[in-house]
Amino acid sequence: MGLRSKLRRLEDRAQAIAAQTREDQKLEREHAIMRMIVDKFAHLKACGELSDGDPLAQAVRNVVAAQYADLGERLCEYIADGWIDTLREWTRLDWMVKAGRNGGPHA
Repeated sequence: MGLRSKLRRLEDRAQAIAAQTREDQKLEREHAIMRMIVDKFAHLKACGELSDGDPLAQAVRNVVAAQYADLGERLCEYIADGWIDTLREWTRLDWMVKAGRNGGPHA
């Protein structure tokens, strides 16, 4: 096996490791966001501050407002709407894998 072949395999392996690292970091961010949303939901519930409408949406909007306040109200609304739409599509398995729960939080 030549030196070029060994270098190519090493480069391929480095790219695979970098891609896996990016994916791991993305998953860590998703888990952190989900913990924040679930914690905010629990806090609102414990304080009796859940709205009658969509309490999960309320928790998401509160987390987005706190984490992205510097982006402005319109962009925060856009981000929150995207998260809410995504969470509404989640199955029980999604909640288990991405949030470590058996399902979404309940009021």
